[in-house]
Amino acid sequence: MLPKINTIVYACDLDGKTQAAMELVLSLAKTHGAKVILMHAIEPLNAQASNMINNYITEEVRNAMRKDAITDINTRMDKLLAEFMEKYSEELSSLETAPETLIVNGAPADSIQRIAKEKNADLIVMNSRTHGRLSQMIIGSTANKVIHTSSIPVLVVPIK
Repeated sequence: MLPKINTIVYACDLDGKTQAAMELVLSLAKTHGAKVILMHAIEPLNAQASNMINNYITEEVRNAMRKDAITDINTRMDKLLAEFMEKYSEELSSLETAPETLIVNGAPADSIQRIAKEKNADLIVMNSRTHGRLSQMIIGSTANKVIHTSSIPVLVVPIK
């Protein structure tokens, strides 16, 4: 029997060029009757940056900045999802459940795999971009790490 895709985790970096991957995710969700989880990972600051910020900005201001950043990311995710749901409303009317959005803290590759396992995902979808001639021969470090360490199938959609 062929494997069924019940849950798809789409790890989105919220760059403006996510259309091809989002269309593919929603098409797969419709075809398989799958649930979609649109996730974004907020990478923690390295120790040097964190120390510098802690020396110059109060904890109250840091907390307010973090809250504002999370609000901004939520707004961007909701807008992206709403645009696609509206654009393809007729085609996506048969989705069994509305896509879920999720923001997590941590290193992206580790966070993607953790969420995929927690949500019992059958497929992880990611974007990969190339920046120069040399990097065109390899995929991004986050996608590369997820591909090589995930026990869940990973589909990488190139961004050009």
